[in-house]
Amino acid sequence: MTDKATAEVTKRNPEFSQEDCRRVGAQIAVAAIRYFMLKFSRGKLIVFDIEEALSFDGETGPYLQYAVVRANNIFNKLQEREGLSEAAVLGALDASSTEELSSDEDAHTLWAVVFEASRLDDIVEQVVRSLEFSILAKYVFGLAQMFNAFYHRYPILNEEQADRKRWRAAGVAYFRAQLTRALDLMGVEVPARM
Repeated sequence: MTDKATAEVTKRNPEFSQEDCRRVGAQIAVAAIRYFMLKFSRGKLIVFDIEEALSFDGETGPYLQYAVVRANNIFNKLQEREGLSEAAVLGALDASSTEELSSDEDAHTLWAVVFEASRLDDIVEQVVRSLEFSILAKYVFGLAQMFNAFYHRYPILNEEQADRKRWRAAGVAYFRAQLTRALDLMGVEVPARM
């Protein structure tokens, strides 16, 4: 698994050192195995498919890792382009117009992503009560899908209105923190880059 994941990382990131590729490959391999094993309910017979588990698309551990890496990249680019850190974005919210928060036309808006991310503690409580880890896996996958739909529909880095950009970036920060917590509960590390 690690060899296959490392080969994919090397192909996608030729500028990485061999050691970096191996480290990220190992993180991806662990995520692939752990998520694949957790996404099925306890009573299901599992037939492990290495190609399916290692896919960067679909219901896989690497897909979830990539969602957090994408969120991290947003903040890296905000820092590079505008000198804005996460703390600066969050600190400026009090003075920002709340217009972005009042438009809630569909399920992929900022509020929808934030609300779904806020459900993590309830989901964890449900998992503990039922001892069914697939509940957490399904929730995390749905959250990552929702974030990716939001990301593709609403620009963050290229948003020209500063208040709107800050609110969207704040939502990304919250999503990132919650998804990272959920992945940590599943024993999945998030690579710096994929």
